[in-house]
Amino acid sequence: MRIGCDIVLVKRCEGNEALARGILSPYEAEEYGKRANKAEFLAGHFAAKEAFLKAEGTGLAKARLSEIEVRYRKSGQPYLLFEGKEYECSISHDGGYAFAVVLYGEPRKNIAG
Repeated sequence: MRIGCDIVLVKRCEGNEALARGILSPYEAEEYGKRANKAEFLAGHFAAKEAFLKAEGTGLAKARLSEIEVRYRKSGQPYLLFEGKEYECSISHDGGYAFAVVLYGEPRKNIAG
């Protein structure tokens, strides 16, 4: 089991539609469009994806950020979906920052079968 974390200044994401187009999956882009605080949403997703790549240990060599998807359980808890597998994730916001932690190792559930 490996852990990755990342922190993003929310202000960096304010009005940054190019970043949104570059890192969000189609599902996330739809959710992004519904959010009142777009910068906070984008910063949290960016931090989670960077944390995933750090935990995985491959960096951007294995995947584009838009291929790593942040989804939410009915409870509101985020998780990451990559190549049909779910990974545990936590995203927090405070003081103008978004922080994310991801656990990488044996996936929680294999959706693909």
